[in-house]
Amino acid sequence: MQKIEKLARFIAACNAGSQHCGYAGSTLEDIMHDLSDGLAETSHVLYEGEEITGAMILDIYDVGGGQQDIEVWGPYYSAHPEEKLRRLFHDLEEAVQASSIRYVHFFISSANQPLYEYVSRYLIEKVRAHHHYSLDIAVIAETSCPGGPPILQATEPESRWTRQIMELHDRQFPGAILTSEEIREEIENSGDSDYDVCAVLDDDSFIGYLIVRRNERTHVLHLEYICIRPEARDRGTGKHLIRQLAAIYGAQGYTRIELDVSEENEAAIRFYGKNGFSRGRIMKHIVIGGGMDRVSQAQ
Repeated sequence: MQKIEKLARFIAACNAGSQHCGYAGSTLEDIMHDLSDGLAETSHVLYEGEEITGAMILDIYDVGGGQQDIEVWGPYYSAHPEEKLRRLFHDLEEAVQASSIRYVHFFISSANQPLYEYVSRYLIEKVRAHHHYSLDIAVIAETSCPGGPPILQATEPESRWTRQIMELHDRQFPGAILTSEEIREEIENSGDSDYDVCAVLDDDSFIGYLIVRRNERTHVLHLEYICIRPEARDRGTGKHLIRQLAAIYGAQGYTRIELDVSEENEAAIRFYGKNGFSRGRIMKHIVIGGGMDRVSQAQ
């Protein structure tokens, strides 16, 4: 546990500055929890004596068809980024070669120029900017917005709500990191899961769903997905749903709603801007093919 805490403190210190990684924990306690939950086993750590000088965490997950993706936390470094990145990327290449990896994902702060330049040495499949949004629950909960469609938490994996949620998710978010089968598993384990999967109803008819992730350590509610059927949009439904979330989870002690939006999702950017969310940091989502091919090899 002492080694995990030492690694968590190094990541937390780096994560507070320009080396911020999109989905690493936001607090020391948060990072400790994730590392203790299995991610410490996929860590690659550089030392000088007893001191940690570089670190990288590999979050490896199945994407179907016998393939996997890797989401990289970091790499983080205390000094001499060229040397640390060279060593950590060597470890990353070995990890990729040892498995059937489809893509490697980086979420890099726009201020982390050394890492961005190093990643650019590889053949990049795609680059997207992700905007981080947050909303103070206490402020939004005070605004009046009566009515609106109710939401019902899905807790039965074989219910009609679950089937319709999975079908709509596959249709609207093909290739999403959170697959429809994983959504079903979260519903099946709803008593122990950090995720709440909710159906949105209109006169007992399914019109959409919400997926949120509760962080009880930071009292932050992460809005992972909000999806309304096309024929049920433009009725103020989204506005009502945000206020319902604020009311429900504010009563449970949550203080903020946070989310990330791709720059390609212009409709979502307009929606969150109109509904009280503040836009903060920008992260670059960089996708590299599982071959980890370098630019020089293709020239």
